[in-house]
Amino acid sequence: MMCSNLHRRLSLLLLVIISILSQTTSTILTDPIPTISLEHLDPTLPPVLLPGETPRCSVVVLQQDFADTVGAPPASANYTQPEECPFPWTRVVLELSIVASDLQNDRVAAIWIGGAEVLRTATPRPMAPGAFWHVHKDMTRYSSLLRGLSKGGAVSMMLENSNEALPGVYSANVSLHFYRGALPIRTQLLKSSYASHPSIRGLYREPADLILPISNPNGYYGSGFWFRINNESGVESSTVTIPRNAYRAVLEIFVSYHGDDEFWYMNPLRSTYLQDAQNLSAPRTNGGFRQVYATLDGRFVGGHVPFAVIYPGNINPYFWSPVAAIGAFDMPSYDLDLTPFLEFMLDGQPHVIGLGVRDAQQHWLVSANLHVWVDPWSDVVQAGLLEYFCPPIKMNRNAEWRYQDGQSEINAEGLVRFTGWVSSSRGNFTTQVRQKIKYKSQVEVQNHGTFTQVEVQNKMRMMVGLQKGHQPLGRVQLLMEAPLQMQTSNVNAAGGAVLSKTRLYHQLMEAVTLTEGQAMMTSTLTDRQDAEGTALMNGKTAVWGSGSTRSAYRLKDDNRCYMRTLNAVGGVIMMDAKTASCSAMADA
Repeated sequence: MMCSNLHRRLSLLLLVIISILSQTTSTILTDPIPTISLEHLDPTLPPVLLPGETPRCSVVVLQQDFADTVGAPPASANYTQPEECPFPWTRVVLELSIVASDLQNDRVAAIWIGGAEVLRTATPRPMAPGAFWHVHKDMTRYSSLLRGLSKGGAVSMMLENSNEALPGVYSANVSLHFYRGALPIRTQLLKSSYASHPSIRGLYREPADLILPISNPNGYYGSGFWFRINNESGVESSTVTIPRNAYRAVLEIFVSYHGDDEFWYMNPLRSTYLQDAQNLSAPRTNGGFRQVYATLDGRFVGGHVPFAVIYPGNINPYFWSPVAAIGAFDMPSYDLDLTPFLEFMLDGQPHVIGLGVRDAQQHWLVSANLHVWVDPWSDVVQAGLLEYFCPPIKMNRNAEWRYQDGQSEINAEGLVRFTGWVSSSRGNFTTQVRQKIKYKSQVEVQNHGTFTQVEVQNKMRMMVGLQKGHQPLGRVQLLMEAPLQMQTSNVNAAGGAVLSKTRLYHQLMEAVTLTEGQAMMTSTLTDRQDAEGTALMNGKTAVWGSGSTRSAYRLKDDNRCYMRTLNAVGGVIMMDAKTASCSAMADA
């Protein structure tokens, strides 16, 4: 009887809380203002702008207030390169600064230059008026786009915001910082590092001579330059013609996921619809494996299993205030080296590059850039494909469910090898691309659907090698692992709300080895986040909650170390420690 009375009292208490919360969302979210940090932080990459660096000039290229912009075309501004910032540049940095006037949901945004995407980002979920943040990105690899603006062009930004439920307006400034002359040694090392994104760079350090957008040609007038992928059979494409004297080509793919696939990495495998308290399951619960891929005239030329970026409003939004999840502020792009396929592109004719997502549901936003290097001393370059090894991905799917409870598992393994030669004034070079993926997704639901456990293992080994004749010239090897674990317990509360308690572990680990002749450089990265907390969910909306997040970032190469540890509890930064000391890293 005592337990029954206690339960009744708790239910009444929750009913009162929910009643108060439902009266006005703004009142609820503004209560914790005194304890919330107004600046949102990305605790991952080393700072792009280092002390002592002074740009030759800085230019604001776009200013825009994004109020109620759902369905509106991107904001665009004409831009001409200032005379005081002439090419060549040793470094270019993009800076995106945003202030939120009031409470708002998190949004996905992108910036394009001449229709070519240069940044995909997610906004935080502002829980107080005046929240602000900055995103810095090294733009040096896009130098040819910026050179194209010397005679004028457009910079565009897309951020679809709604004021229907919350009043917040995003005020954005986009700036470019140009550097000339010798760079400080620390900056040179930073410039050649590999960042925390699973992509292959390093063999060719000079930016591409030409960048061709693989994007929606009506982007200025429609809903942005990105393509929308609604299902696994949907492939969006662009037609491109590259110079006949091109000797290298790399496709860079940008991607984000929304709607039914916003939680693709936690999607169970089940033949019928499964509705749980957090709506983690989509109407077609086809499991948690996705592959973003590209085709050339219908031929598969490579793909990546995306790194699972957690958006600031997902799982428990109180985890990500004021600390961003790994990759949320600067979402990963994925490089595919298309040099082995140049034989099919050097005829001076248009060719179709397609983008798709394996097992996709509605909807994914994708676009790409084709980076092309040309030989000024050759009118025509010869090329040929030597090896095309691309068997189907081996998939093993198992599921066992009884009503809401059950478990499912997906295992996927894949191996591709592409080899091709290119003959130009530089000589006859052979490029080999080898990629091996191993993916595992496990989802278990217990206690009548109230307990969910998810475990994901995403592993990739990739190699790009370059040789002249039988002499190896260079090779980049990348080992990447991205584990994710989550446990969520749900308790039904009064008024139809659900009290969710969640623990999360997420990590990105990379080891890169770059070999050039007799020289070798190694780089290791560990980027880890541990979070736990509680959220009161009203449908998909968190109306109250708390969370603590610990972020630990470690980067080490042959020349330097960088470590940052950041702890946040209840919206307050409790610790933010940075060091460039290798000894400090060894002792940690």
